Amino acid sequence: MHAAGPALPCWSWTALHSRGLMSSRDGASHRHRGCIGLIPAGYGQRRPLVVQRSNDRMGNVMEMHQIRYFLAAARLLNFTRAAEACNVAQPSLTRAIQKLEEELGGALFRRERARTHLTELGRLMLPHLERTYRAAEDAKALAKGFGKGQVAPLVLGVCSLVESATLDAVLAELADAMPGLQLNVVGGTSADLLAQALAGQLDLMIIEAPADAPERFEAWRLFSHDYRMVVRRDHPAANQPAVSLADLAREPLVDHGCEGMAALRRQAEVVGITLNLRHAARDVGQLKRLIAAGLGTGFMPDPRDLAMCAVPVAGTAISADVVLAGIQGRRRSLAAESFLRASRARNWANGSA
Repeated sequence: MHAAGPALPCWSWTALHSRGLMSSRDGASHRHRGCIGLIPAGYGQRRPLVVQRSNDRMGNVMEMHQIRYFLAAARLLNFTRAAEACNVAQPSLTRAIQKLEEELGGALFRRERARTHLTELGRLMLPHLERTYRAAEDAKALAKGFGKGQVAPLVLGVCSLVESATLDAVLAELADAMPGLQLNVVGGTSADLLAQALAGQLDLMIIEAPADAPERFEAWRLFSHDYRMVVRRDHPAANQPAVSLADLAREPLVDHGCEGMAALRRQAEVVGITLNLRHAARDVGQLKRLIAAGLGTGFMPDPRDLAMCAVPVAGTAISADVVLAGIQGRRRSLAAESFLRASRARNWANGSA
């Protein structure tokens, strides 16, 4: 994991809409303030859309639909489901992959009755073909936006536990520097977002650092947050300086599937305490609603919600590093590279812009 520049803060949908980040913007009306060095060198350059072999088959090229079918099959490891995902008949997908295998001079998949696996050649080619396909998609998006201002799509995953005001400032700066910014913010748990990134569905993500980072995971530390017991302001524990783990265990807890809750369970088991995991929530929004309704207690980073209090749990010391991350070896889009640079230039530690 890379060291942080200065550390990143708390965002909201209201802030995104109020700044116009979720809608189209007229580039002629914007001043490019605070964006020196934000746009990387090589702006507008794109790689070739086909790959040509340099051996005795010089006349043959790999077509983009073949690469797309291969990537779908590599992700799903099932030709039937890959064909459905690509909206083609399975025989068409199979033939396209076979032609790709002929071009590359070897089998990409090992097909068994019950399972399909990538061969060594398939694993070797996967990151290269991902980059090639991504470059082609970038070029197509650029062509569609030609004459309408530079199109700059950014799909950013943000863990629902991460609250940071600095993110608002970074996105506002990016929108001013890139009037054609097309922002898609995807929420979810850190584990869900990591899986989406590995599947090629996210450009970058802001998540809690995983305990076991997968291969090709690349991250820059932004800040850390501590886990606390979170209750309504009228809860008896709201004004206490701290509570014990035994006190927390007597509360009806809302489990939201994060690593912090898993760490709490492990610590409780070590000392022989059984937690009262009464309810479950898929995301932080649901968790907050259950807490606000008085149905349970949360264990999470400070929610920065005036209706709630975050109380330290003595002896637990559970925290998580929040990182800006991506998948190593993939070509970053202009917007993703610019967001990365702007984020690393900010101090996220204090949650201020």
